[in-house]
This record gives sequence, structure tokens and C-alpha cells, in this order.
Amino acid sequence: MLFRSRTVHTNRFTICKIPRQSGKTTVLIGEVVHQILFNPNYKVAILANKLKTATDIMDRVKLIYENLPKWMQQGVVEWNKTSVTLEKGSKVVCSSTSSSAVRGSSYNFLLLDEFAFVPDQIAEDFFASVYPTITAGTTTKTVIVSTPNGLNLFHKLWMNAKNGRSAFVPVEAFWHQVQGRDQRFKAETIKNTSERHWASEYECEFLGSQ
Repeated sequence: MLFRSRTVHTNRFTICKIPRQSGKTTVLIGEVVHQILFNPNYKVAILANKLKTATDIMDRVKLIYENLPKWMQQGVVEWNKTSVTLEKGSKVVCSSTSSSAVRGSSYNFLLLDEFAFVPDQIAEDFFASVYPTITAGTTTKTVIVSTPNGLNLFHKLWMNAKNGRSAFVPVEAFWHQVQGRDQRFKAETIKNTSERHWASEYECEFLGSQ
């Protein structure tokens, strides 16, 4: 794994700039399952640029839970496409990121996946109207994770974190840290896609418009 869940576990605000298919979502799902198992009434919201992406993450949360030893599992109160509730009150919900997503609810853990790919206006509206109410608590956690997608809000949040202008802890990883990714992999990927695709998706560079 390129980064450990301990980084998320020990910090309230984390922002991750990590290449595609690097295991980041698996690490974060493990942290989500840990939290809902060992904390009663713990609420998690998973938001992504698309509902399908969010529900795919939810499916993986369920898969990990189903494969836990029986002695670790709790009774299940709710188990559907967009929410899971356990008998001790802990809950995971998922949705697409929007200016009204999970508004008015109280959550302990907010996971924003592929945040750089949320349309600019929606991302700005989300931070203006929803984010402050969710992070008002003193122990709530917020994790933003994405590959870059131009010079947008994710870029601004990342640069603020890197330069110590916010409470977010920046976490980054590099394509060659993934087992099996070498110069041959790089050359093949560029050949099959483009230099720009490689720079954004694997080098995690913030590219301006062409």
C-alpha cells in the first residue's frame, strides 16, 4: 500500500493526491469498516463525483464486511444500495457530491472521492453550504482523495495543504511505487493513451487547459 490508514486515523483533515489504481480506495474502505465496527453510532458519508462511483465504493464496504470473521460482525439493521446501518447505530451512506448532499445530517467521517472531477460550481457550492455543517464537530474527519483534473478547487485545496495554509494533511504517492509499474509500463501506457493522460493520471500533475 502506498499510504496507511493510520494517516487518516490520526488526523482530522487529510487530502490525497494519488495515481489511478494505487490501492487508495481499499485503504480508505478499511478505515471506514474499522470505524463503524469499533465505534457505536458512528456515521460515515461517502461522496463521489458520480453516484455509480459512490455505490461502487459502498459495494466494496459491504464486501469487506461480509468477509470478516463472524465474531467481528454485528447485526444489520439496514443493507441497501446506498446505506448500511449496524445494530449499534453506526451507519454508512453514499451519494454523489452536490450542494445538498447529506445536508442537515451529522457525520463523523466524510470521504470525498475523485473530488477533482466534481464540476467546479458544484464543488464550490458544496464547500460553501454543506462542508461547514458536517465538519463543525471537534472529532469529525474529512478525507479528500483524487487524481488531478486541472486547476480547480481540488488544486487550490492541495496547494493550501502543501504550503501549510490549511489544516489538511497532504498525502501523495508516485506511480512507480506500485508493484509492477516500471519504465516499460510507462512507455506502454503513453503509447496507448497520450503524454497528457500519463502526466495527469499517473504523474499527478496539475495541467491547465490546452
